[in-house]
Amino acid sequence: MTQRLRAPVVEQATDRIPVTVDPSAPPPVGPGETGRTGDDPQNGKIGDGLALSIASALGSVAGLLSWLIAAWIMPQAEVGRATEFVSAFQLIGGAAQLNLGIGLMRWLPGAGKKSVRLVWASLLLIMPLSGLVGLVYGIIVPSIAETAAGGGSFGFGLLLLVLACAGWGVFVVHDFIVVALGRPWIAVWRNGTFAVVRIGLLLLLGSAYAAEGMVLSWVVPIVLWIAGGSVVVWFLVRRYAARSGPGVLPSRQEAIRFLGPTALAQLGNALLYNQVPLLVNLRLGNEAGAAFFICWQAVTVVDIAAVFFTNSLSVHTAREPHRAAELARAARRRMLIIFLPMLGLGAALGYPVLSILGEGYAAAAPALAVLMIGLAFRLLVVFELAQRQAAGDGMGFARIQLTNTGLVLAVAAFVPLAVFGAVPLDTLLMPVVIGYVVVQALCALVLMFLPTLRRRFRPEVKS
Repeated sequence: MTQRLRAPVVEQATDRIPVTVDPSAPPPVGPGETGRTGDDPQNGKIGDGLALSIASALGSVAGLLSWLIAAWIMPQAEVGRATEFVSAFQLIGGAAQLNLGIGLMRWLPGAGKKSVRLVWASLLLIMPLSGLVGLVYGIIVPSIAETAAGGGSFGFGLLLLVLACAGWGVFVVHDFIVVALGRPWIAVWRNGTFAVVRIGLLLLLGSAYAAEGMVLSWVVPIVLWIAGGSVVVWFLVRRYAARSGPGVLPSRQEAIRFLGPTALAQLGNALLYNQVPLLVNLRLGNEAGAAFFICWQAVTVVDIAAVFFTNSLSVHTAREPHRAAELARAARRRMLIIFLPMLGLGAALGYPVLSILGEGYAAAAPALAVLMIGLAFRLLVVFELAQRQAAGDGMGFARIQLTNTGLVLAVAAFVPLAVFGAVPLDTLLMPVVIGYVVVQALCALVLMFLPTLRRRFRPEVKS
């Protein structure tokens, strides 16, 4: 049976991580379609996708602008220290969401009067889990809490990390809740105002307090927006439940079946986008880490854009399953036509753009150019992930994502580095960068030729 699916929203790497949809699941249907606003082309309602896409764009612009401002007004080593904190809380908060944002979008329209229970059970699972993991992480890696504390006590820095993790864990989930309740444009306003306030605080505090100022420019808005957002969510959910029918909640088995593989895939995304620069920073120091972090943002922005682009394959395949192979070929062709020139442009513009930020960043331009080569291979991996998602192969999707992420993390954590002596920055970063290229090339080649090898040695595999 042909199903209609929402394309998942993918947000900017420094602020958000992609979420994963189970393409084999039917679209959410509530009693009388109450509160549903989806972007179903047959009813002309495109509010969900448009609003969340705009919210994503606001996050992207704000994320890029904030790091450029930080690189301009703060010493390079301080930028590196700040990236440790930001990478840590975004990693923890992103992974601890457990893909419940997409789960709520699926389940809320049919939850009826049980909506309040569903929403708050989800939020009260994510927030304590994120905060607890943040607490443990800060104790294991005390430098992150020390950065947040500035000249204050370690306990204060640890508290800021816990608050950032707990708040970030539900920040994006609030967006999905208001969309599911039929108020998608609230997500645009909250993301827009959050971006303005965060950048304003960075301009106000960054010069005087350096890395601690960057930390506060994140933590203060997160706490305020989560507190205010929770009040708004409480009001909207209660009103929605009051005017709805009895409703049903997903069974435990259904929830686990959906959240299990997709949460694993989301964990892989969180690790890839946030843990890699953190490992480089911890191994090479703050100055080299800051330069790598700026380069890595270019990688993650293109990566996430490619994920968002190819995720539409799930929608098209679900509507026309008999054309799956044709649609896949067309999607791959369009992806390469769009993104390969983008990679070439990124490599060519690396030095002039980075030189604006200073000599310490410009020295990383060769590393950025090599990363663009790795991204060319990564595009093939992203396309294969999109195919698995379109086919409803959740475990296959998670397996590929986690394998790719694990290999990149191994490179960032264990590849030998020349950390002694006067080593140029491009030479210092090159082992990690080349390792990234090798991982993506190997994964792409395996994914391209594995089906052929299976058919050759196992004729019964049709695939």
